[in-house]
Amino acid sequence: MADKIIYENYSKVFKSDHLRSLVTILFKRRLVILSVFFSVVILVTIGSFMMAPIFEASSTILVEREVDAEQALLFRMNVPKNRDPYDWIQSEVAIIKSFPAALRVVKGYVLDNDMVPGSIEEEYLHRKAKKFQKKLKVENLRNSNIIKISYEATAPLLLTDIVNNVTKVYKAYRSEIYKESDTYKFFEEQLEIADEKLRTLERGRANYKNKEKIISPLTQGNILLKKLENYEESLTDVQTKRIGKEAKLEVIKGQLELGSQINVPSTEVSESRSRQGYIAKLKGGLLDQEIQKQKLLQRFKPTYQEIIDLEQDIAATKQHIRMEVIDIIQQEETSIRAHKAEELALHNSITNIYQEISEFALKEYEFTQLSRGIEDSREVYSMLRKQREEARISLAKMQRGVKIRVISPAIVPFEPTKPKRKLCVFLAIILGSVGGLGFAFL
Repeated sequence: MADKIIYENYSKVFKSDHLRSLVTILFKRRLVILSVFFSVVILVTIGSFMMAPIFEASSTILVEREVDAEQALLFRMNVPKNRDPYDWIQSEVAIIKSFPAALRVVKGYVLDNDMVPGSIEEEYLHRKAKKFQKKLKVENLRNSNIIKISYEATAPLLLTDIVNNVTKVYKAYRSEIYKESDTYKFFEEQLEIADEKLRTLERGRANYKNKEKIISPLTQGNILLKKLENYEESLTDVQTKRIGKEAKLEVIKGQLELGSQINVPSTEVSESRSRQGYIAKLKGGLLDQEIQKQKLLQRFKPTYQEIIDLEQDIAATKQHIRMEVIDIIQQEETSIRAHKAEELALHNSITNIYQEISEFALKEYEFTQLSRGIEDSREVYSMLRKQREEARISLAKMQRGVKIRVISPAIVPFEPTKPKRKLCVFLAIILGSVGGLGFAFL
């Protein structure tokens, strides 16, 4: 207990001595402390007022595109829930901060003439563009599709124009990036090749049709087949008629050779009215003469003059009938020869038609091969055209599917952002105080 009391008394004495020492040091080194304090404050204040004012201008833009959820609803697709809906905005930020975009902005304010590759102007411009690229601030506001573009410089009016120009350059450069689509160019080139090939094939087929006199293969083939069918039917009819005539003619010749009663079959020659009437009249007269002869033979001898005259008349009538039959035979033979000549002509025509069909079949085969190549080329052309349109729509969607709207354009700043004089003076007071005290105690 006594030790505790002694320790407490000693601590009080020590603390009082320590505090007294501090006050003594501050009092003795008051001039040093005040000198350091005022020197720091005055120097920092003068330095802050002597520094060139730096202004900052900023603009905010809204970048919109089709919402994935709307596309999913339209195409009935499932949207992954763990995906950040604004991941794509980082690519837009990268385009704004890209070196080509910075180079375009700087070139508009530094050089107006065309640069020679490798020249001093180009190197100077590239250094300026890299410096501008580092100083340009492009920020994506959290969980939004709003981009803030800001830049610092000493000239307020020029600064405002530069920041607004960054947005213009971004729009133009972005359009050029998506315009130069390799996919669309590929399909465009392939489509031109397919179009030229198709035109060549169609031109070749047209020349072949003109050379071979082909109008419509199907129609011309049907015409040849129909003509062949008609010729074969005509040949059959002619052969049938000729065979019938030959059979009838054989019957007539047989009767004529045997000398029997001639019954002329129905033929084209014998069926004429004048000939039928004449032959019937001769046969009727011959029959009357035969009857009259038989009557006379019953009364007189064969040597009777009237019977002899009657026999001569009968012989003359038979001779007339025979001559008529011979004439019919000759005419029928002439008709048969005409039918044979017609048959030969039909045979030749049928042979020629078969030859034409054979040649036309080869032409049709060549025409089909040419047409098949054209149809294949048309399918390829149609496919490439469809794919080119899909690529064009996709490219247009990338170009125009994103809408860039300026929410707040850059305005001329009236208050500089640097240096912050009040903050500098406040920090100078703190620094001067700490420095003076530290120097005094040191």
